[in-house]
Amino acid sequence: MTSKKLGIALVALVAVLLLVAPAMAGDYGKTVIKGNTTFIGESGLNINSVFLGTENTLSWYSSGSKPGTDAPSSVITVSDPTNFYVSPDVFTGKTGAWFNGTSTEAAFYVQKASLSVSLFSMNSSKEITNKKAITNDDIAIRVNSNLDALFARGIRTATGIGSGIDFYVETPDGATLTKLFDKSGGSSNLSAVKPNNTLYWLPAGTQTGVWQLLQKDYKAGTYKIYAECNVNGMKDNLGTVTGVTKSEIGTLTIDKDTVTITADKETVVRNNDFTVTVEGAPKTDYVIWLSGTDSYTNMSKNSGYPPIFVPNQDSVTPLLEAQIELMAYKTGANVSDDVPYATDCVTNEWAVKAKTGSDGKITVGLMTDGGTKDAVYTIRTAKVVSPTKLSDQLYDTVKVKVEKGAVTITASGDGSYYLGEEVTLSGTNTDTNDVYLFITGPNLPKDGGILTSPQDYVNFSRTDGYTHETVKTDDTWEFKWDTSSGMTLDAGTYTIYVTSSMYDKSGLSNTKYDTVSVVIKKPFVTATTSASTVAKGDKLYVRGTAEGNPTQGVAIWILGKNYWNGITNNNQKVTETVNDDGSFEYELGSGDTANLAAGQYFVVVQHPMYNGVFDVDASATGSNSVEVTQQAKGTTSATSQFIIWGTGKLQGSDAAEALINSINSPDIDDTYYKLTFLVEEPWIRINSIGDHYVGDQFTISGTTNLAVGDDLIVEVTSSSFQPTQKTQSGEFSGASSTVQVAEGTTYNEWSMDVDASTFKPDEYIVKAEAIEADSTATTTFNVLKGTTPTTAPTTAPTTGPTTAPSVAPTEQPTPKPTASPGFGALIALIGLGAVAALVLRKD
Repeated sequence: MTSKKLGIALVALVAVLLLVAPAMAGDYGKTVIKGNTTFIGESGLNINSVFLGTENTLSWYSSGSKPGTDAPSSVITVSDPTNFYVSPDVFTGKTGAWFNGTSTEAAFYVQKASLSVSLFSMNSSKEITNKKAITNDDIAIRVNSNLDALFARGIRTATGIGSGIDFYVETPDGATLTKLFDKSGGSSNLSAVKPNNTLYWLPAGTQTGVWQLLQKDYKAGTYKIYAECNVNGMKDNLGTVTGVTKSEIGTLTIDKDTVTITADKETVVRNNDFTVTVEGAPKTDYVIWLSGTDSYTNMSKNSGYPPIFVPNQDSVTPLLEAQIELMAYKTGANVSDDVPYATDCVTNEWAVKAKTGSDGKITVGLMTDGGTKDAVYTIRTAKVVSPTKLSDQLYDTVKVKVEKGAVTITASGDGSYYLGEEVTLSGTNTDTNDVYLFITGPNLPKDGGILTSPQDYVNFSRTDGYTHETVKTDDTWEFKWDTSSGMTLDAGTYTIYVTSSMYDKSGLSNTKYDTVSVVIKKPFVTATTSASTVAKGDKLYVRGTAEGNPTQGVAIWILGKNYWNGITNNNQKVTETVNDDGSFEYELGSGDTANLAAGQYFVVVQHPMYNGVFDVDASATGSNSVEVTQQAKGTTSATSQFIIWGTGKLQGSDAAEALINSINSPDIDDTYYKLTFLVEEPWIRINSIGDHYVGDQFTISGTTNLAVGDDLIVEVTSSSFQPTQKTQSGEFSGASSTVQVAEGTTYNEWSMDVDASTFKPDEYIVKAEAIEADSTATTTFNVLKGTTPTTAPTTAPTTGPTTAPSVAPTEQPTPKPTASPGFGALIALIGLGAVAALVLRKD
């Protein structure tokens, strides 16, 4: 708005809403009668006819108010009703009915103008605003507005810019057009359009092709279309307000009538999908097909077939065999001559009809699988001219290469396995949806044996003639190979093959494959006991390793005179679970060994081997006895071998020998490991201590048949310990400690360090007592007054016996030197008794 116009607007505001309309504004519908609609921004209106008598005020009531009864929300006085301005300063937010004074009948209505433009294709009858059109299309233009109420007020000056809604078209070069060539061969004027409804088609209210996109008249590019309204000075007064005095700018991209087809991938690994995009005329039918594939006549998963169109796609229609037989794409050739013949003679998977969207594009998916032949394919599209003809000019092609994928295989672990273990085979397959596995090796079928039954050759004609696994959606696969289930493999090196299709070793050139080598080893079991000799009341552990993943664990047989460990297990053999690393541990508790007679015991650790079953077992006979049974390979029942418990049982070594002979049978695949251990009465020995002097630091040690880790209480007390008078100091010297048994060379050993710096010269008693077993040993030594001699004593300490006694030996005290002080062991015991009596008396 110019400064002159701004000055006029300000003067009008001061003059109570009077404004002289700008001279350039169109004079249209100036006279407003009762019940008409006016629009904010109009000026120069004559509203005389809406007043009653000399009344010159207008009233507006907010929503919910009752005109004529309630007080108005706003009242204005009109000075010159022949030059009325619908000022935005007054009427914004106060749209709707305005009343003359206190009248209850509306004088006129005030609205805010709305204005927009839409473009439609006459070929598709679809809106294409801001989209693409093809040359030779006819475009209809529609104005969407509420200004039809303005043009219903009547005409004064009906011509010229500003006397209606004016439309403009800007070319790609920036020129502005006010007329367009239409389908009649003439031109349509886009100025002073006066719609008579809210959705008005240019130029005369009906949907005709007002704009014909002939290539000679309109070159390709993007055109801008918009409308403006300056009727009664609206645009001059309000300025350019989008959606009010000027519509939003719509665009139309004009393109030549061409077609292109592109693929999202140049190369596709089969078993994956890909897409092609056709770009041509909007809302137009095109046929897309796999050109040059008519030679694919004997199609199977092994011989291969072309990619197929994904079914059930939006705006894509599969074509029947009968349809493509009539659909010519060039002189003398139909689509049916260019694709494979439908296997069911009806449905065709290699030709479809697709309709482009309003933007002229459509994307169509194709799929491949493991049976798709690896080759270069030509996908062709052509515009549909009629139900029996495709354009021989408007077509395009694109090439896509389909190639085989890759197959991989790995084996869990280090590639070396004991027969009976579960081996996880895994890998990837980007070629097909399935993998097939077979094995080769010493004395197996040369073209491959079934993985789960290696001696049987692979036969893809039988459902049980091969090993198969489905590939997951992430292209990975996994198969758990149980080598304990029906395996007849010997120890050795084998090769496992994985293929992407049904081929054995003789057909590897026709498929993708990979291999992995595995070493099969014979399972075994080893074991040790925690000690070769166990004292009664001590624990004994049988520990070992059982390779081959025995799911039933291992059986632990312990046999001795009148003893079998199964009698405490409900007359059943004892089994122990094997850990993931192959280790196991069986505990013979202290309560068990405490009840064992001294003597030799035999341990047999049994491994179930390949079939995972203990073929040698224990079974109650029902007559208070238990027998050992044997079920040989190929038999359905077990046979008795010997009685292990009850009347007629074999004893100790005889039972162990009979058990081993049963396991050693050639018809039994179980294996074993044998051990022995001795049970003795517990004993403790104290090595010779010798004389020591006050202030010496020395070690008291000994031997024992107690288990490593057992605790001993070792006490050193003065033999002269006795009650004292209250006036005496009551000094006492000695030491006490709990020590653990440690592993020794011949026997287990124990020791305690002694610091004699606080000892008094005296005879001392040493007592070593077991906590977990019933065994005690004692001895004495002297502590002398003076200092340690500079030369070592000539008497060497006594070592333990070379063999363990059957009962704990009784230690004799070492004779006391004549110069040693003290009263002897008897006096010490008397002193202890006196102290006890004194304590009791005090209590």
